[in-house]
Amino acid sequence: YALSGFGEYTFTYEDKLTFVGGLNLDYNWTHGWLFAPRASFKYSFTDAIVLRLAGGRGYRCSNILADNMGMFSTGSTIEIAEGLNTLEDAWTFGGNVTFYLPFGYDSENTYVSFDYFRSTFNNQVVSDQELKDNVVCLYNVNGPSYTNTYQIDFNVDPVERFSITATFRYTDSRVTLAGQGLCERPMTSRFKGVLNLQYATGMSKWIFDLTAQINGPMRLPDFAAREWGMAMSPVYPALYAQVTRKFRGFDVYVGGENLTNFTQKNPVIASSDPFSDKFNASCVWGPIMGIKVYAGVRYTLWKI
Repeated sequence: YALSGFGEYTFTYEDKLTFVGGLNLDYNWTHGWLFAPRASFKYSFTDAIVLRLAGGRGYRCSNILADNMGMFSTGSTIEIAEGLNTLEDAWTFGGNVTFYLPFGYDSENTYVSFDYFRSTFNNQVVSDQELKDNVVCLYNVNGPSYTNTYQIDFNVDPVERFSITATFRYTDSRVTLAGQGLCERPMTSRFKGVLNLQYATGMSKWIFDLTAQINGPMRLPDFAAREWGMAMSPVYPALYAQVTRKFRGFDVYVGGENLTNFTQKNPVIASSDPFSDKFNASCVWGPIMGIKVYAGVRYTLWKI
């Protein structure tokens, strides 16, 4: 069972400043009292420049089986540390600054924003496939574990019914692994970029959508690095497109995925011997299927 209490205070000053402070106090029958404060702050320097800050503490009871489904796609032995504490505890803080720009068809929808957030774990359950050969070790992190995320977004409607959205995210994620110390978290992409173009004709009868992605490298676990002869996965692109035609009450659409036809070669380690302890399908870092074309019909029963 659990008992919970929550309180919140909001302060506003004209249309410029908003502060929200909250406090959550829980009692969990397994983990005892849990204290989780959080706060957010928004300040508008002008109508065109807005600053947002946020921070707080969060708890989560990890389900080690559901959270690590990938380990069931391996032939490895699962080893759970004695006295494993499944209550994960982290502080997250960061902010965003948004600049609204005076151009485009709708200037209120033209902006560039910058985000930075950091999550620092006081306790975390680690799924480690590198400590022992052909063994998945589950244990509590014993040292620093954090993730820094930087992101920039840009949006503009150059002309009526045509929108451009671009996003780039860089991730610095590190964890202390037994036997390695503080290192880059495996199977976590360093960066990702997305560009989306969408155009709609009058009354949105036709909608054209094109999305391009660039996917950054990720550190491969040491056994995968030895198998494939590379410590990092390569940078690769991806392209998606869709055309939609709207009729009265239903839509018809056709599209394609992975139009660059990039695929990961030999994604499964020891695929020819699926019952061996070396079999491992948990290190897929890229698409395993080539170009995919699809079509469909969307029917609306009623509109609210």
